[in-house]
Amino acid sequence: MNINSVSGISPQNLSDINNIKKEQAQVDNFKNTFDNAMKNDKEEELKEACVKFESYFLNMMFKSMRKTVVSGGGLFEKSNAQKIFEEGLDQELTKKMANEGGIGLADMMYKQLSRQNNAIDIDA
Repeated sequence: MNINSVSGISPQNLSDINNIKKEQAQVDNFKNTFDNAMKNDKEEELKEACVKFESYFLNMMFKSMRKTVVSGGGLFEKSNAQKIFEEGLDQELTKKMANEGGIGLADMMYKQLSRQNNAIDIDA
């Protein structure tokens, strides 16, 4: 009797749990950077938080696009190593894209949030 079949834990479930934890860490990192920037009125930190958010957004978009690709079309199934490599590659590509200007989401967020933050400072 396999203990994994009794407990309901499969390698796929463990991978999903690990991915959820990684995504939560990214969200927490973004949230902490954003909160610090807004509290301390630091423009550079706010810009960094916006770029991190755009990178996260692009990474989610890449993941969704990869899910639409039929993986059974080749001679061999994708190995776990190949899946991990693709996830890492996508993450690095999206970081680089966001740092180089990306799709413009970070710039739009930065402009909106800095105006909002300046309006709060004026009213206070």
